[in-house]
Amino acid sequence: MLVGVTEELEDFVMMLEAALPRFFRGATELYKTGKKSHLRRTSEKKPPTKESIAKLQQSAIWKMENEFYEFALEQFQFVRAHAVREKDGELYMLAQNFFYEKIYPKN
Repeated sequence: MLVGVTEELEDFVMMLEAALPRFFRGATELYKTGKKSHLRRTSEKKPPTKESIAKLQQSAIWKMENEFYEFALEQFQFVRAHAVREKDGELYMLAQNFFYEKIYPKN
């Protein structure tokens, strides 16, 4: 139904709250102000060297993972574009447009 990406985690949490409010009500506020929100920030991050990046990008596994990541990012951005609007620097969810249909097995 919904796939998020780490670099846009706040938007993902907001979308989860709108899509499944029974399970995620208050999640956006908790994400922003929770007591453990500091754990999402790395205090000292050292970037990899250009050589390391080049070597990783030659790997067949990295290429497959990157292809999947690009697909997931595209899907996330598509859903966000159709479900989220921005006003005065704040993100707002549009009315819920999720419809579920039971699928029964064929006898």
